[in-house]
Amino acid sequence: MQRVALVTGAGSGIGRATAQLLHERGYSVVAADINADPVQQLVAGLENAIAVRCDVRVADDVRDAVAAAEERFGGLDAVAHIAGVEVDYPVDILREDQWDVVVDTNLKGTYLVCAAAVPALRRRGGGAIVTTGSVLGRVSMPGVTAYAASKAGVEALTRAMALDYAPDKIRANCVLPGSTDTPLMWAAIPPEQIPAVRVEVEKQIPLGRIAAPVEIARVIAFLLSDDAGFMTGTSIRADGGELTRSPLRM
Repeated sequence: MQRVALVTGAGSGIGRATAQLLHERGYSVVAADINADPVQQLVAGLENAIAVRCDVRVADDVRDAVAAAEERFGGLDAVAHIAGVEVDYPVDILREDQWDVVVDTNLKGTYLVCAAAVPALRRRGGGAIVTTGSVLGRVSMPGVTAYAASKAGVEALTRAMALDYAPDKIRANCVLPGSTDTPLMWAAIPPEQIPAVRVEVEKQIPLGRIAAPVEIARVIAFLLSDDAGFMTGTSIRADGGELTRSPLRM
């Protein structure tokens, strides 16, 4: 039986790379994104892949995406929830509506996606969920208030789901990407400054480079696979060693 995966945030970056990789590895894929055009382009010409427009902040959108997996492919076995946004300001500058966009997308969106997906996974006799946290859920930088809070919450939520759904043979794990070459990483940086910023970021990474999206996708694919069959409630850092290095210099 061909496995079926729902991938949110599939229009770009890590989400797009994950949808492509899972399809290459034999999954039927529901590629979901708030922007319809990129996912339509992604699945054009592919067998066993469909695109759905899905705002993960909207319960009906999420339920429709899960229903599409069951109606088109007969069920749902895997969820890679990658959709996310970032708006960075200290709390006295960050507007309430900006806080809401970040937390509703990153944290509430995780809740809504998983709440809709769990019954479908249960109907298949089990499955796997991978959520997307961040190294910034463990450490911080100036101004990442809402983003860091939301990603720490995703990690905690994932641990709770792992316990709740283990009896249903549903595994839940969290991937913590470090600096990754996605549109989200560069969104707040003027294009002419990106090369210099890239150099400075790479100096802080022990492996000396920024990750390609497919490198994070491979970790997600592993966590969804039977090779990770005894793993649940865990978080895997894919950060090039960023959290390993002490800021202290001797």
